[in-house]
Amino acid sequence: MDNLEIILENFPKEELDRFISDGLKMNSAEVDSSHFFDNNRGEDIEFHQIQSFRDVLSPSGTGNVFLKQLEIGCSITDVVVIFSFDEAFGDITFTFSEKELYECKSSDVRLHVMTILGTLIDLKDKFHIPIIRIGYEPASDDDTCLVKMEQDGIDLERAVDLILSYRT
Repeated sequence: MDNLEIILENFPKEELDRFISDGLKMNSAEVDSSHFFDNNRGEDIEFHQIQSFRDVLSPSGTGNVFLKQLEIGCSITDVVVIFSFDEAFGDITFTFSEKELYECKSSDVRLHVMTILGTLIDLKDKFHIPIIRIGYEPASDDDTCLVKMEQDGIDLERAVDLILSYRT
């Protein structure tokens, strides 16, 4: 089984706390493990200790969270989320097994993918995310990126077809 990635590129840091709490509704109950380095305190910390992700990842920083489950239109289990930020922008990468998209009844797979893409489009608009890449790990490479959502919008049907055509 291969891993799929969703990368939110050039994510505005000022939206980070609102995105985690309101957009993704991430909470400590879903976190299996996590690791962040708090530059201000000079120590390693975990998800449940963080009051402000923006502050912890400032002036720049990285962190990761392993989630039991993430709801992005549909429930996806065993998701690794990597945060990598500079002073103002960063990338948020979600990595999970491709079976999370493809292992359901064939008629449900299309709806499942369409629901996830629709949720990503809503998040993109709500949190001013310039680019979302979806593909096989590493989705940052053009060769393994299946769909790239940019400012000019996206043909949802075509994007679903592209993702479904690359099932391994």
